[in-house]
Amino acid sequence: MASTSTLSSDRVGSGESSSLPDPTSHQLSKRQQYDALVDAEAGAEANVSLGSPASHPSYPAVASLCRTYPTQASAIFQTYLDLKNGAAAWDVVEPLSLRHPQQARESNTAVLGSAELEGLSESEACELVQNTLANWRSSDTRLGLVNPPEQGQGQDGDLMLALGLAAIKGRRKNATAYEIVIPLTISQHLTTSQLVGIFTLLTQHAASSTDTVDTSHVLLAIIAPDSTLVYYTVSQDMVKPVN
Repeated sequence: MASTSTLSSDRVGSGESSSLPDPTSHQLSKRQQYDALVDAEAGAEANVSLGSPASHPSYPAVASLCRTYPTQASAIFQTYLDLKNGAAAWDVVEPLSLRHPQQARESNTAVLGSAELEGLSESEACELVQNTLANWRSSDTRLGLVNPPEQGQGQDGDLMLALGLAAIKGRRKNATAYEIVIPLTISQHLTTSQLVGIFTLLTQHAASSTDTVDTSHVLLAIIAPDSTLVYYTVSQDMVKPVN
């Protein structure tokens, strides 16, 4: 399953004029939202405006998850929109912090220190974002793991089990079981131990959930800088090839 979002461009030579209509405000808004999230993730030098994606009517549904796993933010938002409103829209789409059930119960989804963020000016907010991103870039930020492992701590898989990662839980049309989608950008990667950790978290979530969750595979939703979104199926154990 793949969903591709592209922006048309005109080549105007001598004596030629554009025959394509100007982009609609909705198209511009969607591109600006994606650009703002990618700039925040990549650490663009220009000030990052957080107002554009936050103004989207669907953003509140994933806002908490984006704040918890900021390096997955652009992929989270785009994947949620695609599964919710795309051509092959699913019946049920829910943001999910895929982590150990005990940690999920003890976790407070509110941003730590959120009370202190109220009343910040635009310039103060942008400065805070840039400083925070600089700290994240100097640590182990793969897959939104914003806390670097201490020396002597376990491998990548153990860190993932401790902190979890962002996911989308959904059910396709006419399906009975839920599936787990992991949103990632094309620049992020998974180690073998992290894949093992993901399936461990998936099994734990399925055991504690009242829903029927398919634990045989996960979907990786990979988003590219041009907004192309491609889904890859990663299965556990041996899988018979399909001709």
